[in-house]
Amino acid sequence: MAVDVIMPVLGMTMESGVIVEWMKQEGESVSEGDVLFTVETDKSLAEVEARTTGTLLKILHGPGDEIPIQQVIAYIGNPDEALPDNVVSVDAGTSAPVVEAKGHNGSNSTSIDAVAIKPNRIKASPKARKRAGSLSIPLDQIEGTGPGGRIVFADVETYAASQVETTSQEAAAALPSDRASKQVISRTPLTGIRKIAATRLTESTSTVPHFYLTMTIDMTRAAELRKEFLSYGEARNLPRISINDMLIKAAGMALHDVPAVNASLDGNIIEQYADAHVGFAVALDEGLVVPVVPAANVHSVFRIAEITKSLNKKAKEGGLTPEDYGYGTFTISNLGMFGVDQFTAIINPPEAAILAVGQIKKQPVVVEDEVVIRTMMSVTLSSDHRLVDGALAARFLARFKSILEEPLELLISP
Repeated sequence: MAVDVIMPVLGMTMESGVIVEWMKQEGESVSEGDVLFTVETDKSLAEVEARTTGTLLKILHGPGDEIPIQQVIAYIGNPDEALPDNVVSVDAGTSAPVVEAKGHNGSNSTSIDAVAIKPNRIKASPKARKRAGSLSIPLDQIEGTGPGGRIVFADVETYAASQVETTSQEAAAALPSDRASKQVISRTPLTGIRKIAATRLTESTSTVPHFYLTMTIDMTRAAELRKEFLSYGEARNLPRISINDMLIKAAGMALHDVPAVNASLDGNIIEQYADAHVGFAVALDEGLVVPVVPAANVHSVFRIAEITKSLNKKAKEGGLTPEDYGYGTFTISNLGMFGVDQFTAIINPPEAAILAVGQIKKQPVVVEDEVVIRTMMSVTLSSDHRLVDGALAARFLARFKSILEEPLELLISP
């Protein structure tokens, strides 16, 4: 009997996935563990492997199709094996079959329009295909510079830039020099990561009662300790520690000491967590992703630096997997590297809080009735008032501040 290939569940918040590219075609042999197709989730691109060995008998959905999780999208079986009775044959003259497919759990059938798969598709990397789709650029207009003429991400960016320049020049030539113009140079659909983020954050601001507390932290000693970390690590070939790594460690320790903030709301039940899984926001061209450092309260700062380096690389290459995100209990969003002094962040549900971090800079402050220059940083905690009241949020921030202002605590495991 043919085996169902379903749209897998690749994250806690995933409701559907967009097929980016089939790596196997109908009639090809498939071995267990082979990559069948790539799918775009709300967080990243992921490769989906075959769970059985056989022949790819039928593909029901093609690139660009958004499919609900656990929906049947293909069948694998023996070469001469008949398809399930609920797959209707294509009539002559129709462009795509109509399929009666059952859910993975055998629930009631639903009708699905399936896209016919072109056997000779243009060669393009998943990231390039996704970017071209977001810009509504047909792949056949782009010249590929990758191996064998494969279109890569840079080719799409180069083509898009050339089109914008051409459009701008044409618009300028068509308008009188003394006339202003509101010329649209591009129209990009809200899709992929940005679309999911827009939906989730709109839901967060609509349903979660936010409140905000801001605190200023003296980072002078923490900055000095980081220099010692760098010197120590360089001599021993350890990863370079960033300020963000130290913030993640400090947040993990503070969450361990004030566990009521390390929580989420499940209906009317408040759930507290044993470990602090701290997510950190990474800005990509496609939108914002939040990979997670597991058990940040337990790991050393050097181990956290190793984890964040790996996750940053995977995020920028579109290689995050479900094991890298989706289970955070707290999030840090740091815009200090962009020169932002202070801002408020929207809570990443179902977490109870998110910390917005501004830039670190030298400024005059009063210490023991004297004005001195210190290295300062402003942070703002956004909290879910259903779980965290003002006093609790203040306790967490005070503990976070005390760790960074007496940074040798970063060397102590809870």
